[in-house]
Amino acid sequence: MERAVLIVDDSRILCKELAKELRRNFFSTYITYTVIDALEILNKKKIDVILLDVKMPDGNGLEFLKQVKEKWTNCEVIIITGYGSQEIAIKALRVGAIDYLEKPLKFDELDAALGRALEKLAEKEELIYCSSVLIVDDDKKFTQKIKKILEKEGYNSFTAHNGKEGLEIVKNTKIDVILADIKMPVMDGIELLEKVKKLHQYIEVIMITGYGDKENAIKSLRKGAINYICKPINIEELCIALKKAIERVGLNRNQLFRSRELKINTEIISKMNKKMEEKIKKRTQELLQTQTQLFQTSKLATLGEMSAGLAHEINQPLTGISLIAMNIKKLIERRLLTEKEIKEAMQEISDNVKRMSNIVTHIRAFARQDIHNFIQVNVNECIKKALNLLGEQLRLHDIKIIKELDYNLPMIEGEPYQIEQVIINIISNARDALDEKERWDKERLKDWSKTITIKTAMEKNYEKGNCICIYVSDNGTGMLPEVKQKMFEPFFTKKEVGKATGLGMSISYGIVQSHKGRIYVDTKEGEGTTISVKFPIKMKEQ
Repeated sequence: MERAVLIVDDSRILCKELAKELRRNFFSTYITYTVIDALEILNKKKIDVILLDVKMPDGNGLEFLKQVKEKWTNCEVIIITGYGSQEIAIKALRVGAIDYLEKPLKFDELDAALGRALEKLAEKEELIYCSSVLIVDDDKKFTQKIKKILEKEGYNSFTAHNGKEGLEIVKNTKIDVILADIKMPVMDGIELLEKVKKLHQYIEVIMITGYGDKENAIKSLRKGAINYICKPINIEELCIALKKAIERVGLNRNQLFRSRELKINTEIISKMNKKMEEKIKKRTQELLQTQTQLFQTSKLATLGEMSAGLAHEINQPLTGISLIAMNIKKLIERRLLTEKEIKEAMQEISDNVKRMSNIVTHIRAFARQDIHNFIQVNVNECIKKALNLLGEQLRLHDIKIIKELDYNLPMIEGEPYQIEQVIINIISNARDALDEKERWDKERLKDWSKTITIKTAMEKNYEKGNCICIYVSDNGTGMLPEVKQKMFEPFFTKKEVGKATGLGMSISYGIVQSHKGRIYVDTKEGEGTTISVKFPIKMKEQ
């Protein structure tokens, strides 16, 4: 059964070359240079395969492809694209194209794509492929006799009477197996074999030799022949040899088709993976930006809560400077001002300005948005700075701070202001738990006072490496199991609306995770809570 191929491309040269190759493969060929003409041909003729350029002057190739797959369901489409248009080709495959070819076209890829299209059509129609055999021998009676026998066996047969004629047939006709006499005029069988294998490596060749010409037969096998048969020909032996050669052709063709499918599927998966990676990268950047914003929100919320304490910290040196100024003024009025008193006053003013400058610098550094400045960090210094910011606030809440710090701890890799933020968040939670417990019945609070204990230590063999541990314990209300379970969830809070963001512990958990550390909670309702934060001394790649 002759198959019909429609070429839809605005390049006349390309259409001409494609038509020539298609005729060699026994296809009837139609050519059109526009989508409109292609639709007209499809409405009039039965087309099995379309070779379609995706970029047509009068229409979108992908839209035409969709139209074809909806209306002509038994028509297979092979897309032709320009170099580097792989993304368009993959879109076409998703719409329903069976294959795609990139310009400049390669005929071996075209053969593979056509073969796959025919294979799919045959599956739908349950057709049997008819193999083609070329008989090349200078004995015309012999070639006609073999031709008749093979046609009875179901083969499509061609004849030639020397190697040169045979080669021309191979160039213009699709041949699966060649039966070639070794000794022929103009071009012998071995020369024909060599030239055919250079043109089409999947054509199988069976050599025909005269009796006793075993040397040339073996030579032909070394050149790529699949078998040889001696004259006079045994028909049964010939049929068996042909059957094996056709099976080999089928295996090679099947391997070619599967390799092509694998290549296409690999390219599709690669493209999908690339898009997925791009999406993941974009989403990661968005999450990082959101995380940065949440960190910043939490910091600003923390600074807002500490505003009263910070105001006190700044007011103290300002008050000192004010008193010094008043004292100097009185001494001037009484004419008692000495050089010694001027020097002492200037030193005190300088010390107080330095104190305020340190506070402002620390606040600005704490509030900044840089979250990736990992350096060598002393956790005790982070605790000290956190307490400097919270000190006045804790004093106003009548909370006693007990420090049990190990000052011989090694440094860790981390972002100091993030670690400081974790400590501030934990201490702030402890403060709130203590304030809540203070409202209990006085009898239950007999001999009780608000206390927060902060301890540092080194723990060995923490996931096969040493770690620095920070323990923050309070004797506040403690937590119920269901509260403990949810405490690291974003926006979870037991406080009234407007009094807390619910971000503190969630942010703290994220910071500890980014430092490859761990955070644990040990709590008992009514008795208090201990938060343990463990940082590895040296961060490991994950």
